[in-house]
Amino acid sequence: MAKKALLRGNAGKFYSIRGTIWELGSFAYRAYLHLIPTRSTLPRWVVSADGMSIKEVIGAAQARARSTAGIRVKTLEVVRNNVAGPRPDTDVPRVPRRYPPPTD
Repeated sequence: MAKKALLRGNAGKFYSIRGTIWELGSFAYRAYLHLIPTRSTLPRWVVSADGMSIKEVIGAAQARARSTAGIRVKTLEVVRNNVAGPRPDTDVPRVPRRYPPPTD
């Protein structure tokens, strides 16, 4: 699984939303959303949704959050992904290879 995007949004004035979209392989995606209440009397929820594209999984996650919390999702946006990926070889200093001593 590879992290593809971070999500942020809100559901009215009652919940703020944080989430992540993961790639499952062969063009399948899953989103996990954390519905964080702004009032301490409301329950906290974690929902997930699957889809075959990122756009589809965002729509499914909005629908799942709406049906779970009972409140329409006002905003759900993709935030810039700041996950560190593999570093290119140009950043790593080249060190000459050390060969073992001959064993005669």
